[in-house]
Amino acid sequence: MTRAPEEPPRLRTRSYAWALAAVLAAAAIRFAPFLAGGTLYRRDAGFFFIPWRLVLARLFGAGEIPVWNEWMSAGRPFAADPNAAVFWPLSPLLLVLSPTALAFVAIFLVLAVFFLSLRRIGLSPQACAAGTLVLLFSGVAQSLPVYATTCAAVLPLAFALAEAPRLASGDAAARGRARTFAALAFGLSALGGEPAVTLMGAAAFFAVAAFGRGQARGRAIAGALLALGLGAGLAAVQICPAVLELSRSARGIEMRPEHGALFRSVRPSRVLTLLEPRLTGDPQSDTPLDWGRGTFDAGSPYFEDLALGLIPLLFAAAAWRDRRGRAALLLALGGGVLSFGRFLPGASFLAAAVSVLRYPEKWWLLVTFALAAAAAVGVDVVFSGEEGVRRKAVDLLRRGAIGMALFCGALLALALGAEDLLRKGIWALGLGAGPASSAAVAATLRPLLLLGSLTLVLVAALAWFVARNRLPASFFAAILSFLFLTDAARRVAGTCPAGPPDLYRRETPEVALVRARIGAGRFYDDGAAAASTVARRTREAGGFDPLLPAAGVAFGIRYAGENDVDRMTADPSARFARALAGLRWGTEKVARLRKLGVTLVRTAEMPPDPPGVVEIGRFGEDRILRIEGARAEFSVLPAGGGTVTVEESRASRARLRVRVGLPVAVLSVARTFDPNWHARLDGADLAIRPADGYMMAVDVPGGDHEIALAYENPTFFAGGALSFASLLAVALVARRGARP
Repeated sequence: MTRAPEEPPRLRTRSYAWALAAVLAAAAIRFAPFLAGGTLYRRDAGFFFIPWRLVLARLFGAGEIPVWNEWMSAGRPFAADPNAAVFWPLSPLLLVLSPTALAFVAIFLVLAVFFLSLRRIGLSPQACAAGTLVLLFSGVAQSLPVYATTCAAVLPLAFALAEAPRLASGDAAARGRARTFAALAFGLSALGGEPAVTLMGAAAFFAVAAFGRGQARGRAIAGALLALGLGAGLAAVQICPAVLELSRSARGIEMRPEHGALFRSVRPSRVLTLLEPRLTGDPQSDTPLDWGRGTFDAGSPYFEDLALGLIPLLFAAAAWRDRRGRAALLLALGGGVLSFGRFLPGASFLAAAVSVLRYPEKWWLLVTFALAAAAAVGVDVVFSGEEGVRRKAVDLLRRGAIGMALFCGALLALALGAEDLLRKGIWALGLGAGPASSAAVAATLRPLLLLGSLTLVLVAALAWFVARNRLPASFFAAILSFLFLTDAARRVAGTCPAGPPDLYRRETPEVALVRARIGAGRFYDDGAAAASTVARRTREAGGFDPLLPAAGVAFGIRYAGENDVDRMTADPSARFARALAGLRWGTEKVARLRKLGVTLVRTAEMPPDPPGVVEIGRFGEDRILRIEGARAEFSVLPAGGGTVTVEESRASRARLRVRVGLPVAVLSVARTFDPNWHARLDGADLAIRPADGYMMAVDVPGGDHEIALAYENPTFFAGGALSFASLLAVALVARRGARP
């Protein structure tokens, strides 16, 4: 790793194009339901990413700068939150593409960039295609479309890692190009919306660059630091407001490692699910057959499983014969160890000090990409390497297949003759939990273990014949491809289901009633903090509850006081929401909802209701209630003390004509208080203060006045200036790198 890899041999464009086309065709087949119009709706896609992107499209379409989201929590900063990905270059495509379509544009770009990155390190088109197919059918990639910002942030990182070895090159032009590409990659990643993913990529990039000796190592470290610094500068327009927002958010103030993401650690024993995810039951099942606890202790927050399958792991092992393969395997090992999180000594202390370590589950992204790259190197070594290296790699492949066959065969023997012992072993390793019987466990695993054992024996036998030139390598490759694709198709079946094309346009009776009766007010979903209630409503709605916060945003329903799905919410707002959710249905709760401007509520609580609350609909166990007397978004207090005429009301600004008949009155604004909101009374600055929990209020003297409200965050301008300066610096580095 101390010297830059040789430039890859030039190949015919047709061969290169056909290999990439084969990968994209496989992806099209894999995600055909979505390309035919299907909709992402599961997990975060349904209750977070799709609604937020619809808000972004709504703001773009209205010609507004998308700095404030007025549809959730009585309003909250939008562009300041990285998860909104306002500054990601592909976000404006939401004007012409649906959020689902944009998610799959990102997925296809991830595959294409990974393919190009493998080509960049000198692999043949066939090996690049093989590695990219491994990534496509990995357990992690089945969940990636659901997490739009994760997909966006990870998209350019493979290319940056491919450039890292060139930072040690003695060729100044090569070093300049590597710094330029890496800076652009990390800047784009940071704009994608997942800072933890970008930081993990940066850690891996630095590790690869620093893996060397002497003067070359010093050049690589200096180049890596420069590239990462420029990348951070390019994304300053996002980073600056995000840091400010984080400092006052519930995430930044309250989140403790032992209660937060450290719980989503991978138990070391669960690395076995790289071979077969059903060693922990069925990740997709709600029946007792699902005897595992999910990939992570906290369930499956990001990825359903870790699986790559038998064939890719064999080729990854064979890649050890190549320095590029060793680098990839060492990266995978490092990421795998860090993914163990709380199972590592001192993890809580480190997580409190270094925020990136608070997200151990996301290290599995690095593991998956690194193992897919190692598998590609293994394919290249086995089928295209020099004779001596190729023979050793084939022998390593054969011995690996024999070892794995013995392991699978031993498990199969237990499944056939010692079911209780098999179950006890699985439970002892932490792979199983719950009441599943020994017979059910063995019955599920027997066919999988039998097929796996036979596959491995076949691979070992074919490798033996190939090593002795008794079998054409092309035939061996064809058999391995068939075995891999057959196994991959089985593993990914049903892991990323598509909803109907009109899922976010179809009005259920509940949605239609809320839209018709909500008026200018807001909606509150009572019970959205109770997991059992949410599960019941989702089940009754057929997998997607359109009124769950913030899913209803897709239908234009504005919310207030809900439990936010993103801890970037300001701390006062989050505390108010928790306190409100903890109140029993009654007079006090309704009084607080009135102050928030809530006019409609969904609740499972039965009558009697407080005064001024009227039931207008009943759907299953839930009722839709109208709250009479809710405050308008802009109102003068005390009641009768004046009037408000709204002349303009947009997401990030409002213009009001206020008439006050008292010496002084209070203008109550049912929008979330934020220090970046500013008010002007007849052109003069007017102080805004928090009121009614986390809303805004201003004191207004008697008489007729014009009041202008605007959200003006100065960090956007400072960050934008730094981003522009960094772009100029990157251009300068690129120009110097282009000089002979």
